Parts: sequence; structure tokens; C-alpha cells
Amino acid sequence: MKNILITGATDGIGKATAKELAKKGKRIIIHGRSAAKAQKTLKELENLNSEAEHKIALADLESQKEILDLSNNLKAEENKIDVLINNAALHKESFELNEAGIEKSFAVNYHSHFILTLLLFPLLEQSDYRRIINLASMAHSDNINLDKVWNPDNYEGSQAYYDSKLAMLLFTFKLAKILDNYYVNTLHPGVISTKLLHQVWGPGGESVKSGAETPVYLASSAELKGESGHFFVNKKKQKATAAAYDNNLQNELWEKSIKMIKEPEILDQIAARFLKI
Repeated sequence: MKNILITGATDGIGKATAKELAKKGKRIIIHGRSAAKAQKTLKELENLNSEAEHKIALADLESQKEILDLSNNLKAEENKIDVLINNAALHKESFELNEAGIEKSFAVNYHSHFILTLLLFPLLEQSDYRRIINLASMAHSDNINLDKVWNPDNYEGSQAYYDSKLAMLLFTFKLAKILDNYYVNTLHPGVISTKLLHQVWGPGGESVKSGAETPVYLASSAELKGESGHFFVNKKKQKATAAAYDNNLQNELWEKSIKMIKEPEILDQIAARFLKI
């Protein structure tokens, strides 16, 4: 049975993705911040697939320490992760820094997933399936200032969100280049009726079930064997903005992402091959 970890699995697209994959017989590791929401999601998944021992994994992705604790708990309790779906995202209207001094939208939407992915390689390596799926968006920046994005001088909430989604694209394409026998892809889920959409852009959008279609496809389709380093929209490959394919920008983001890890134990646990690229 495939083990699938989904960040932000207690709401929106993440929860819809978890439910659709549970219907397909997958075992879901439900990441969320709220124990109550995670328990509710767990019950829903158990009703869809009672044979899989679905599991809750709580952590606030604003905190590097909690990301470390999450990964340590998973490595202690799991024998493998077959699919990692980096889905969690937020949109901050006002400027806030996390304890590492990183703007919170960029910290959660991108940097937390950078850290979590690198920490979980011991579990991913135990699978012969090895899929990493990063949720980006068509709403991504055309370029990015990697000196300013961590702690911008002039904060604008939507720009921070767009920058974080370009960062997810850059990360995906770089990771796909340096990994053999992994299927690393990214996607735009659509304009989906989620709390985030309503908070920022107002009512509207397609159903969350529609938003789950492409991540479910990337997580489960046999057609994708050997496909890596692509951006998918409506289950089809599409080009992202040109900056996302810039090798220098990919390398610079990676190097700065390592430098912005402030928990020494995280750096101790990341394989040496990822610390210098």
C-alpha cells in the first residue's frame, strides 16, 4: 500500500486530494496544524477506506523546529514514504516574520517544503515509487529578487504569495535535475473555491474536488513513470514563466534556502549532497 504524505491535508485542495487518494486505496499521512481538524479528516478518510491505517502528523510550518520534529517523528514511525505532496499554503495580508526571520508566506509556502523534503529523503529512498509533487500556481511571479524576498522592504501580500509560487517552481526544476529515479513535478490546481481564494480574490472558483484532479493524477497515474521536472495544468504539461527555468536563479535560491535554515540539527540531518550543489 502506498504511503502518501500531504501537507495542508485538513482543508481545501489538500483535503480533497487526500480523500480522492484514499478512495484509490492509498494510506494518507494527514499533515495539519489543528488537531481537531486533523481528527475530523482522519474520520472521513477512514469512512472512505477503513483498511488503510491513516495517520495524523501535526506541525506548524511557520516553525523550523516543528518541521524538524515532524520529520523526526515520521522517521521514527514510518518505514517509507512513497509520495510527498507539498500542498500547504497561506496568504498573509500583513507583514510578519517567523522565528527564523523569514516572511511568513514565503516561509510556509516554499521554505518549509524545501526543508521538509530534504529531511524526508531517508524515507523516500525506501520506496521504489518516489514521487514528489509541489503545488505551485499560474499566479507566480515573472521574476524574483532573492536578496529581498525573505524579508522584503515593501511588503505586499499578493506579491509575497506570487514569489513563493515561483520559488516552488524553481525548487521543483532544480530538484528534478539532481535526483535520479525520482519523479518530481509541480502543478497549477486551477482557480479553486478555497478559503485562500475567497480571502484574497473574493468568491468564485471551481470545486476543491476539481482542484484535486491534477495532484491525484501526478500521485497515482502509471502514465507518469519516468516523467520529472514538469509543470502540469489540467493534467497536461505546460510551460511556466521563463525565470523558473533559469539555472543561475535555481542555484541561487537553493543556496540561500540552505543559509536560511536556522536550526543546526536540520543541517546535521540533511544529506551532504544537498548542502552544496
